[in-house]
Amino acid sequence: MQTNTKASPGTQAMNDKSSYQYCSSSPYSDKSWIWLIFSLYYFVPLYYMSFNLIGYALLVGAYFIFIGLFLWASTLGRHQVWMPILAIILLALAITPHTPGSSTFFTYVGFLIGYCYSTRIYLGILALVIALILALQLHFDYPVPFFSFPAISGVITISAWGYIERLRFDARVRWIQSRQEIEQLAIIAERERIARDLHDILGHTLSSIALKAELAEKLLKQSKQEQAEQHLSELHQIARNSLSLVRQTVSGYKHRGLSGEVMELCDKLRQNGFVVELAGEIPQLSPRAETAVILALTELTTNILRHSKGNHCQIEFSRNHDQLLVCMRDNGAVEKLVPGNGLTGIKERLQALAGDLHASVHRGCEFLISLPAHELQQQ
Repeated sequence: MQTNTKASPGTQAMNDKSSYQYCSSSPYSDKSWIWLIFSLYYFVPLYYMSFNLIGYALLVGAYFIFIGLFLWASTLGRHQVWMPILAIILLALAITPHTPGSSTFFTYVGFLIGYCYSTRIYLGILALVIALILALQLHFDYPVPFFSFPAISGVITISAWGYIERLRFDARVRWIQSRQEIEQLAIIAERERIARDLHDILGHTLSSIALKAELAEKLLKQSKQEQAEQHLSELHQIARNSLSLVRQTVSGYKHRGLSGEVMELCDKLRQNGFVVELAGEIPQLSPRAETAVILALTELTTNILRHSKGNHCQIEFSRNHDQLLVCMRDNGAVEKLVPGNGLTGIKERLQALAGDLHASVHRGCEFLISLPAHELQQQ
């Protein structure tokens, strides 16, 4: 069996994420509006400067433009984030003649450049931004504590924080990549073991069966009935022994039970950045129902990892009269659900057990697995 050295889809996707989506994976991206609370420092000059009606309108309008640009930046990848960064700088340049509160805008620029760019580019842009702030200070001669000091100190400290966050994210990406590579190697090793075991068990046995069948056929043609019957009897015994060996071998490949598989799926979600909540008591099911639920949850977990843009997942086990219910939901943004082969296969497998799968899209995606209560009985 050959080992394919091509990167697995999961590893390739993580590589793409690490090289492209720095900013969309930042701490700002999940709840960007929370961090905008600190931008209210922009309005401090209103307490010690006077503005006319047009000035107030200009300040408020510039602030809302900044909010839009910052939220836009938090959704872009590294190769596009320069556009909102440049727009925020230009906005700060335009509003600085009217208020020193523009220093707040430079602080947010600092985080974006620290998080989204490599060390050399980050330091270069940081130096340019500081030089720009000093030039504006000299030109407009604002009080240092109200403009250049908060602007420069904010840009340096917040950009350093963003840079550290990017290093932490890179380290996490490398850790996940290593884990995925280990899992991929384990899968390959397991396949090789199964192939080797089946070859060892069935190779010699099937050769013996073919030889015995061929001898019996020749003896029947020669009308040697007793000898042919003896070979057929031996063939029957060989087949029964082989079946027993196969069953014993396959029993070593069976899954670890519903509880073990659910814990493994929860761990897999957590490794990919999800907060996982497990509610209810995991039931003891019949073998066929347990297999169906495990395959269903595995497929749903794969869908969440591939398509969900959320960060929270809940798996809940419950009873409702004569039904066992398994609910799996996440908080990803989904407008429409189009069932594919995976969901169709889950539905068909559950319907064979008199169960069903229901899906809904409301503040995320929810899948409800239902099975008849008699499947709780051990068979």
